[in-house]
Amino acid sequence: MSTEPLNPIQQMVLDALAKRPDFVPSTPDLADDIEAHVSEALEPIAAHYAAERSLVIAKHSLNSVHGCEAQHVANRGKFAWSLPLVRGTVLHKAIELLINVRVPRTPSEIVDDALDRIVESEGKSASDYVASLSPAEQAELRATIVDLVTKYEDSFPPLKPEWRPVVESNAKVHLCGGSIFLTARTDLTIGAPGSKVIIDLKTGRMSAAYREDLRFYSLVEILKSRQAPRLTATFTVDSQRIDTEAVSVDTLRAAVRRLVEGAQLLDELDRQHRPPTKKTSYACRWCPILASCDEGRAFLEADSDNPDGY
Repeated sequence: MSTEPLNPIQQMVLDALAKRPDFVPSTPDLADDIEAHVSEALEPIAAHYAAERSLVIAKHSLNSVHGCEAQHVANRGKFAWSLPLVRGTVLHKAIELLINVRVPRTPSEIVDDALDRIVESEGKSASDYVASLSPAEQAELRATIVDLVTKYEDSFPPLKPEWRPVVESNAKVHLCGGSIFLTARTDLTIGAPGSKVIIDLKTGRMSAAYREDLRFYSLVEILKSRQAPRLTATFTVDSQRIDTEAVSVDTLRAAVRRLVEGAQLLDELDRQHRPPTKKTSYACRWCPILASCDEGRAFLEADSDNPDGY
């Protein structure tokens, strides 16, 4: 591992992630209280599901149902690779290699290895999508990811093995006898249970919604390990900046409220087939029903004079 001094951005990130002198880990009693409250609130919904046919709730489904319900219903059960999705997938794989491979390598070498591994391990659809790109598009994709990996390496402090860094970690929690299933996949975690830091790695601009994602991760973590994380953080690779939030009883309560409300909405839309409402946002740009949605088209047309709106 490099012994070179940290540059100013790396030091800024390290300082933001540092443990406060007054930090006190949560107790198992807090996890018990939260689980009891969540289970009681979800019980009326769980009664309509079973362990072999559970209501699965993940970050994406919560974001989707708390956004535009019409878009949620339109996208239900559908998935298609896109340039942003492939770019993010390859970037995360490259960072995983950067953290875990101890032989010094250039960003270009890491990205080439990540692309090879994505094609081999992420399923035929990813491979087919990359193969469908023109040589120029493939070159642009590679160049973009090399740029992002370089920025990450230049701005995120090298992770020491004793910090216990883990990339792409899965967490699963069964509630209400298995009728409710929570699942999370964190980009990067540092530290042991009770003092864990959960980090989301993003491209693009910072968004207030990212804190909601991380609060859900915190909730899953305390239910899984019986101790709350110490801190959550969003690191935007493009802008090389970090946003942190200390995990507290208040942030966990907010996550519980959002989870219960989201579960109710998912049940109403997916099982009861309640007609969905519409909520316009910049996500309308990627909505499959945009052509027939007057509200979405009007929103985007009104915003067309603001090129920096997203």
